Amino acid sequence: MGNDVLWWEEENRQLLSAVCRNCPEPHFQRRSGDLPHIGCCAYEPVFTLFEIYKMIAAGKTEFFLKEIYANPQNEIYDYEIVAGASIQPLFYERSSEEDESPAERYERLKRSPNTAYLAVDERLAYAVCQFFIDGKGCGLDPRFKTSICRSFICSSIEEQLTEEERKHLSAWQRAIRDEAEPFHRRHKAILEEKGWTLHNHVHGIVEYFRQVSQEAPLF
Repeated sequence: MGNDVLWWEEENRQLLSAVCRNCPEPHFQRRSGDLPHIGCCAYEPVFTLFEIYKMIAAGKTEFFLKEIYANPQNEIYDYEIVAGASIQPLFYERSSEEDESPAERYERLKRSPNTAYLAVDERLAYAVCQFFIDGKGCGLDPRFKTSICRSFICSSIEEQLTEEERKHLSAWQRAIRDEAEPFHRRHKAILEEKGWTLHNHVHGIVEYFRQVSQEAPLF
């Protein structure tokens, strides 16, 4: 499959589309014309053990430790790192037509399990991925893009595909998942057995992945 609507880029195993340059997806429309139109690049990438391994295997340990792990904008979990988005200043401003700012509305909505999903959308409308570069798109080394970023295709693009193209799309998305998710689960189990997490033993995990890359390289 290879056309302007959707194509597969083999080197970095990712799906790309020229449609993304002017995102038509209603879900990703901004609340103000003053905000950059960035489509799904409003989302916050979640780096799993698979992406962390790829950075170490590529000799980019310093990048991982300084730009990802030590970045105060990011949230560290035991075996994942969420790359925090930049929030546009308009999120905190209250317009003359409204009695609450988007930030206040977000806080109100997230307090109830019945409206928490609306809170996510409220914040998303003002968020920009920290790797987004205006006029270019994703500024992250494509080798290290998350499996979600490499595989996500919105419904507006899917609707433009033929039935055969949709089958190809599903196959490529499955290939990305089948590579990343089992790797994460397998090595998460090994690290759990050691009692290591990204919080308490990040340098041990780096060394562990360095050894894995030498003994049984994926790439």
